Amino acid sequence: MNSKFKSFIKNFSYAFMANVITMLISVIMTLFLPKILGVEEFSYWQLYLFYGTYIMYSSLGWCDGLYLKYGGKEYDKLNPKMISSQFWYLAIYETLFSIIFAGALILFIDGIDKRFVIIISFISTTINILRYMLQYILEATNRIREYSTIIITERLLFVTGVGICWIAHIDDYRFLIYSEVVARTIAAIVGMLYCRRVIFSKMLPCQETLTEAKDLIKGGYKLLCANLTSQLVIGIVRFAIEDKWGTIQFGKVSLTLSMSNMLITCISAIGIVLFPTLRRTSEEKLPQIYMVIRTFIGVPSLAILMFYMPMKLLLSMWLPQYAESLKYLAILLPMCVFEGRTQLLINTYLKTLRKENLILTVNILTVFISLVTTGISVYVFENMDVAVAAIIVMMIFKCFVAELLISKLINISIYKDTLLEILLTAIFIIGSWIIGGYPGLVLYIVAFGIYLIIKWKNIKYTIKSAKSIMF
Repeated sequence: MNSKFKSFIKNFSYAFMANVITMLISVIMTLFLPKILGVEEFSYWQLYLFYGTYIMYSSLGWCDGLYLKYGGKEYDKLNPKMISSQFWYLAIYETLFSIIFAGALILFIDGIDKRFVIIISFISTTINILRYMLQYILEATNRIREYSTIIITERLLFVTGVGICWIAHIDDYRFLIYSEVVARTIAAIVGMLYCRRVIFSKMLPCQETLTEAKDLIKGGYKLLCANLTSQLVIGIVRFAIEDKWGTIQFGKVSLTLSMSNMLITCISAIGIVLFPTLRRTSEEKLPQIYMVIRTFIGVPSLAILMFYMPMKLLLSMWLPQYAESLKYLAILLPMCVFEGRTQLLINTYLKTLRKENLILTVNILTVFISLVTTGISVYVFENMDVAVAAIIVMMIFKCFVAELLISKLINISIYKDTLLEILLTAIFIIGSWIIGGYPGLVLYIVAFGIYLIIKWKNIKYTIKSAKSIMF
């Protein structure tokens, strides 16, 4: 095992630890916030997170372009003047953007709570965008330990705020939002300290800075749009649910989505380390690495589905007011299999090969399908079950098409594995949603056992290949 592979394992352990801690904190928040806040207050918290997700795209791809351009480079070889100029110009731009758009939006929104959520979302997201640029600098240059420290710091500070709410019996969602703003601010300051050599440097003249900014945005806007369209696939459904059935029902469905997203976030931990590593890897090794990682994330993510029944039972006892919406976990939990692979592996490879346009094309096609299915299910049939069920179909479609493209680029075959995964997912949904109870669980366990038998030779070969990989 050479030094590069050892470095990869070390950096992965940092990233994985950060994401595990983040996931555990997310689990705590998912379990306790609905208890602390109640249904209506929790719904406004979800609305704050929802708005913030889309305000993030005001960066125009600035951060993404920097990540793509400098991915794989050494930190000490970065141009401090250039990076410093980009960071502070981004800060000025985002501040002006937030003032103008937040001021304009509150004129068209009724209700004190919604106006508050809009204003604070812009403030919080501006801080978060600056923190993301700092994290991208560290991630692109493979300083994963420092990158992970920023994430852990932010999450631990926020969960402290949640703990204070729990102890003091504070049931106001505003306190939690303030806690997150403070946590993000401190995390951004930590990031600035880690990047002080390239942040607190003399800046370039305005013309050179704007030229570089234009170049970064030109390189990053496709990735930004790809990420935006990826969010819109589910976001369109959530928008429609909030519009048709109100904020409270929106909050209930968002709870089950949050649980699925926690697993996806944890699976995506490898991607943080994978991108700069792949940029330094010869193209001949890319197919082998792809198939190894695909098996390593595919089999465990399918195994996670076996925990659906006990998970639903425990959550229904803990959060009885959300018991009805927890049934959607049977449909949304399989998202971790397909969306996790898309975010971690497929998109990382396409970014490595500088094929961001393919990511964008697939996502736009999926968004179009989302618009059609949501319009029919929500506004024609007025059926929330169908609207939520369409999400997993769209995730499978997006993953299959994107992986088909990547298989052509690096010359691999994925048809048999994809067919098995779709079949196993269908059996899980039938067992959990239609049959239900322990008979449904037994059906999936048997199906998963057969899947392992079929894949056993491939799993052994993958383990053997992983030992011989030399990045």
